[in-house]
Amino acid sequence: MSAMKTKILQKLTAHTSDITSLDFYGNALLVTGSSDKTVRVWRWTAGSGYREEPFSPLLGHRYGVTSVRVSPKGAVLASASVDGTVILWNLSNGEITNVINQQAGEAIRACIFSPNGATIVSSDDNGFVCIWGQDKTLKCHVKVHDEAVHTIAFSSDSNILLTACTLGNVRLYAVENDFANDLSCADCSIDAAHDMGVLSADFCKIVHTDPADRCSLIYTVATCGTDHFIKMWRVFFMPNNINRSRKSRLIPTSPQEHFAGQSTIYSTEVMNASCVQTIAAHGSSVTCVRFNPTGTLLFSSSLDKTIKVWNQQGTCLKTLSEHSRYVNCLAINGDSSVIASGSNDRTVVVWDLSGGLSLESHITGIRSLLFTLAVNTADIPLEFTCPITHELMKDPVFAEDGFTYERAAIREWFTREKAVSPMTNLELSTDDVVENGKLKQKIEDYMRSLDGAKVDAVN
Repeated sequence: MSAMKTKILQKLTAHTSDITSLDFYGNALLVTGSSDKTVRVWRWTAGSGYREEPFSPLLGHRYGVTSVRVSPKGAVLASASVDGTVILWNLSNGEITNVINQQAGEAIRACIFSPNGATIVSSDDNGFVCIWGQDKTLKCHVKVHDEAVHTIAFSSDSNILLTACTLGNVRLYAVENDFANDLSCADCSIDAAHDMGVLSADFCKIVHTDPADRCSLIYTVATCGTDHFIKMWRVFFMPNNINRSRKSRLIPTSPQEHFAGQSTIYSTEVMNASCVQTIAAHGSSVTCVRFNPTGTLLFSSSLDKTIKVWNQQGTCLKTLSEHSRYVNCLAINGDSSVIASGSNDRTVVVWDLSGGLSLESHITGIRSLLFTLAVNTADIPLEFTCPITHELMKDPVFAEDGFTYERAAIREWFTREKAVSPMTNLELSTDDVVENGKLKQKIEDYMRSLDGAKVDAVN
């Protein structure tokens, strides 16, 4: 993406109060939730842009809507509210299919589907989460924090659930067995991740394996909060299909405590975490962070009324300013060509990231022809992409940590940090790198095969 091309595509002004939550499904469908108690469903139509569906708005909540999420297959919408309910809606006609109630009727602050579609998780003002199965029965109700839980997130493989509270603490749980494990004790805890509260978190969809043992998984998580910072974390996880007695350089064999600035990390033999970047991101509280689907960009919003676009190295590529009040939420469409931002000014702004869209464009498929870079990146073999940038490598080099990086990316990393691995956060004895000629040849062969495929398609 060339961030300099970003422009406003459309403004949606149907809500009568603060916009609190947004979600896309593919490119065509946008869902918005508001303190005005309504959920609105919008679908892209060439010539008009996002138009509200005939069955919208969805009316069912007695108080403000705090969270909206579309199911992984796009058939169901979940909306949560301070009225203590999660309502499930049929997205083909807007009808209510189920209403599930938070235990004790607590105000719900967030809800989310697991990426595999097996569960729905909701969190409340009293520090509890409820886990609901596919049949909408309550599987688990457990207190995970001492204060309100405004943030919940899943890893892309549904193996890890993250929760975070207004005290600033983060909890991580291994849930790969469909929540068969006890959630009363976290597999990894980060206390004081953000001073005075965590407001949002998101997992990058790209998951790496440690080349040292070929079994420890490495996840990238972004968090933000009232301290004006974005923090980038690596979460290290040993899946339960691996003998967890095996030694890993990233995960201890017994519970340990270590520090990351003002934060305290409590690790177990299952999971560990490390903070790899702290970014002074905004002039006020950072309300939302979201990775794009290909993991190349991170977006943030703030009470300072702006949206910012970041690369994976923590460089701000663009600042977007249009809202007249706090920006509460963000969502990115399926091919990263469009983002939507919601604000206390009661508007949703739809931004064109490609620089080539108009209201006349046909973007109703899952992927837009106008943003082929994101499409191609999603299909590139993982070993061909740089673990820092998540982009195709042109000049791959080995570092001492065993990972292969794009030369320019690892060089930039070493100019910002002492000799520390971007992936493991472990100190290195040298910042020397060696060309990975074998991988470079494979990448060049792959690119030639793509060029051949394009010629065949034309013919």
